[in-house]
Amino acid sequence: MPAYYLLRRVPEAFSSGYFWRQVAPLSGPFLRSALWSVWAEIAPTRNQTRASLRETARAQGDQAIEEAQRHFFDRPGLDTLFVRELTKVGRDIARVGRIYLWLRVGTGRDKDGRARHNLQRLPQRGYDQLMLVGLAVGTALGYFTGGKVHNLLWWDSAAEDATGDGDLGVIPPGHPLPALRRFNAPTSLGDLGADIDDLYWADAYGQSLKVTRVGEGSERRWLVSLPGTDHGEFASKPNVADNESNLREELNIPSAMRIGTIRAINDAMRADGIPAEERVNERVLICGHSQGGMIAVALAAMEPEELGFNVDAVITLGSPARRLRLRPEVAMLAVEHDQDIVPSLDGTPRREPDQRVVMQRKLVRPRRGPLFYAHASSTYTETLRYAERQAVVAPWGKMGETIRRLRSYLPKSGEPTRVTHHYTWQEILDPSRDSTWNQYVNLETPHWQAVTYGGEVELGHPVGATPLDLMGKAADRLRGEKGKSEADHD
Repeated sequence: MPAYYLLRRVPEAFSSGYFWRQVAPLSGPFLRSALWSVWAEIAPTRNQTRASLRETARAQGDQAIEEAQRHFFDRPGLDTLFVRELTKVGRDIARVGRIYLWLRVGTGRDKDGRARHNLQRLPQRGYDQLMLVGLAVGTALGYFTGGKVHNLLWWDSAAEDATGDGDLGVIPPGHPLPALRRFNAPTSLGDLGADIDDLYWADAYGQSLKVTRVGEGSERRWLVSLPGTDHGEFASKPNVADNESNLREELNIPSAMRIGTIRAINDAMRADGIPAEERVNERVLICGHSQGGMIAVALAAMEPEELGFNVDAVITLGSPARRLRLRPEVAMLAVEHDQDIVPSLDGTPRREPDQRVVMQRKLVRPRRGPLFYAHASSTYTETLRYAERQAVVAPWGKMGETIRRLRSYLPKSGEPTRVTHHYTWQEILDPSRDSTWNQYVNLETPHWQAVTYGGEVELGHPVGATPLDLMGKAADRLRGEKGKSEADHD
């Protein structure tokens, strides 16, 4: 039986005081780390001794982080309370921003009407406000500087069958060849997870993706392996799987990674000779880890006519993806480790908003890096393989039925397959030369509404319109990229 974890099921039942009492033991290690860091910089000593002090301060910091990891690993649900506390910060900052905008309007200083426009469109929920503050501040300070998104189909098994060499695309100058090892079609759901492990270690200029076509004609379907966040740095990098994409996806604004994923799937279908107007009938299963799972759910919430193809099967591995509802016909398996904090980063209670089936697994704490271990793609691949074996032993119920439906996308004996490898990257804008402020943070009326589960953080689902229409220039960006791609290739 899955553990209930009261903190995650009904976090609104716990006060702020309870949370701060729970994290109080961490104050000592972090205070020692801070004091050592300060002393290492101000101590009147020689360079050699200063280097030794800095090394001690670094060790103290590592120890504090390690203790925090163990603390959260041993207390599942504390992460949910932590995010809910942060939403209060976002709410307070938004309140100050609302007062500032109101004063500009009230004193007649809003000459261009922008303050009145933004005042009407500030989010009401604390979590949305927190994400918006992060996105707006990061953009305003010049950290989020992602520009035009590019895609490249660089390896195709059909070309390998014909010529003995699967290389197709010409790698641009300065881009290293992705160092991948898995070029065969997946034969199990666990293989989809193992493909994601491989993609993480590609060492490419951008983010690598793997797309597999299975079958032909009316039996044709597609498998996509989609990695998560590539790096934790705040500033944008050429790799589109960054923190800016995380913030956008939590707000359901199309991110650069979502744009790259849509284009990669279209590139694979185009290479297979499928006209753009017929792709709406193509059935797609996306297996995504972390951020990749967020994108998979966002695409599965969209109508095929709007998206261009039909994402009707999803596997998420450690993804914070409960803020969107799936279309009723979509099959989804959400794999979550009890000690992984990432699925809780959307702040929502662990109550499913739709027909998705959740596979939980309780982990044993390792000696070091427990939270990294709990969220690692390789650990999730092991759990996904375990879920498949479990479905063979116990094929009944929602879990067995969902896994059986997901496995129907896999190749049957003798069925033809075609594997393509893609990668996507973005240009980096120069804030001193290019206009980056508010480039993709233009707030328009959102077309998705909240489903209240009690408390500050709520769930959302599309209502009447697709996520493509959510917010201003982000939608224009996605439509422009998609239209240009079709014009260039079709």
